[in-house]
Amino acid sequence: QNPEITLPAGAGNVPEANFKMIAALAVMKKELDKAGMNDFIRQRGMPGFAPTQGHIPSGVPFIGHACEDIKEGKMKRAMIIGKGSLFLARLTNLSDGASFIIEFPSPIAQKEEGLISKDEIRDTILEVLADLADTLKGAGAK
Repeated sequence: QNPEITLPAGAGNVPEANFKMIAALAVMKKELDKAGMNDFIRQRGMPGFAPTQGHIPSGVPFIGHACEDIKEGKMKRAMIIGKGSLFLARLTNLSDGASFIIEFPSPIAQKEEGLISKDEIRDTILEVLADLADTLKGAGAK
């Protein structure tokens, strides 16, 4: 989100608040000193990349750039954070938030006899999506 949009609308500096929350969680896990929070925000945050809500769509424009930077060795990974909307959650009784990390494939994703095949990856993804669909169907039936 762009602070130029959220500040006049009365919502405050939404990106900065989100980055502070992420830094605070790192402090709670003792992965960051409280004094280093502002440096963390300056180094890791990317305010105003997309003028949309703070869900996955606001991270979508950065995915291609992240993939290129990872391939070129400029960054190790990127986390696309999708916050859930309280309004949508209350309206639909469903969660709409999801976050994911993009990183270069590691050699850990290998089997003893060789690399995992595309078919095995596809089957695993389809299985997870089917489980998710079943879960969502159950949540919507309440």
